[in-house]
Amino acid sequence: MKKFFALFITLFSVSIILVACGQKNSSVKYYDSAFITDLEKGLENRWALSDSDPENESKDFYTKLDNKELDQISKYTNKKFKNSNLQEHAIAYINTLKKQKATLKYYGSESFDEKWIDATNNRNAEFLSINKIQKIKVADKYKDYLAELMGSGKAQTEENELDKKVDILVKGINFKAQPKEYVDDTYTDYEAIVKNTTGKDIKNFGIVIKIKDKDDTTVDTQYANTEEWDKGDRVKLKFSTDAEVNKMKITKDYVEFSK
Repeated sequence: MKKFFALFITLFSVSIILVACGQKNSSVKYYDSAFITDLEKGLENRWALSDSDPENESKDFYTKLDNKELDQISKYTNKKFKNSNLQEHAIAYINTLKKQKATLKYYGSESFDEKWIDATNNRNAEFLSINKIQKIKVADKYKDYLAELMGSGKAQTEENELDKKVDILVKGINFKAQPKEYVDDTYTDYEAIVKNTTGKDIKNFGIVIKIKDKDDTTVDTQYANTEEWDKGDRVKLKFSTDAEVNKMKITKDYVEFSK
């Protein structure tokens, strides 16, 4: 009887623990839907303010535009999401809004418009990622604004992807020293065979090559470029230097894709 009673107590205790754990797990609150709802509300608030004074381009007005969204969604930075992908892009979108707002410190300078537009395009690219996970819905009167936002986001996403491909291309460039025609030549020629792996035809392409000596000091800077570089084609890039070459740091100078 004592053994039966002890077994009963043990099973009862285990069941209580399991129930408690189940209740604890079920009490976790996720904010996926709430974020989407507030994102939609923030966008509508932003567009409503923009429509109320379409000619206003003051610093204060730009600040208010960003705040209309941030007031709705900034709180989701530290909230739990069931969809980790949505959480990642939600936080990224909030951060792009903050970065856009940060460009206002340049307000009045020649570079402000460019910085604001770049920040806007990056914000729209993050919005596009969110929309792919969960379709964003707004009032009918704002649907044209939504379409414009997504169009901008798509263009920026494609540009970002191209930038990544160019970075990979540049990172893979490997210049090799060529045999000297004469032993006493002070200059050494360097060549690299490079394939256009971007998937797009390139109209103009240029790189900067910083020559480093054994002390990691830049002792020379050279340039290499090419034009009308079709996708999939290989070209020969080259430069000459009389400096000691211990290593090279290669960076993109410019790239212009064909239309």
